[in-house]
Amino acid sequence: MSSSNLEMIWNKIGRKFRAIGGLFFLIIIPYIAFAALSIQLILIITVIIDLNDINRELKNPQLNEFRSRYLAGSILKFAGAIILNVAGAMLAGVLLIGFYGGFVFPGLPFRPIIRFIPIIVLYGVGFVLMIVGSGIDMGAWDNLKSFIVQNRDMFPKNGKDAIEGAEKLKTAATFWVLGFLIIPIIIGWIFHLIGYFTFAKITEGKQVITSEPIKPMEPQVVYVTVPPSKPAPKPTPVIETGDDVNFCPLCGARANKQGLYCGTCGTQLRD
Repeated sequence: MSSSNLEMIWNKIGRKFRAIGGLFFLIIIPYIAFAALSIQLILIITVIIDLNDINRELKNPQLNEFRSRYLAGSILKFAGAIILNVAGAMLAGVLLIGFYGGFVFPGLPFRPIIRFIPIIVLYGVGFVLMIVGSGIDMGAWDNLKSFIVQNRDMFPKNGKDAIEGAEKLKTAATFWVLGFLIIPIIIGWIFHLIGYFTFAKITEGKQVITSEPIKPMEPQVVYVTVPPSKPAPKPTPVIETGDDVNFCPLCGARANKQGLYCGTCGTQLRD
């Protein structure tokens, strides 16, 4: 798998983390929380699938451990949150019936302890599942942080944000482990929001390569300086030496040594 494909998958995971974080705004709303929690779990499962695609090539033990723990912790927290929401709905119904029961049914005995026992049990089971799931989540985010630290080259632009996001999510899980104290649940909810949105910053600052149109090159005129031509050399007169020249004994005119007669007077030069 090329580095561009890995970057594309991590960007996809970052966008899904942003969506998971956004759904935390809805899980505090009664009844709507059921749908929000279900969508969250579906997104988490798709993130696990994306991580499986990445680790099929990397075979990193830290990333593999994160996948297993993140999925297990998410399922336990999902089950715990659903049970807590059911217990909350039952509590509202019991209080409503208890408040108006005396007006509608004046002779109906109201025994709060008996009616609250199932609700207390559900709250107990829900909190236990949330605490156990959050404890598993703590280890999961620690694994992811270790993976990012060991593979900073995969996050060249936003590695710091990814590490910070994993730390925030680990802190959120730590607060939810103390969820039986109620107040830590609210603090953990805030840290979940911050952590998911911080980690999602890996989708920002991507290296974008833009291609500018190639401008046509203007024709350039090259001036070549040609040196001035030299005048043709004048023919050098051939000066005949004495060996090649003969003179007419009669008129004294120059004659060719090879000639038989003088070209001037016609005298025979040699036999």
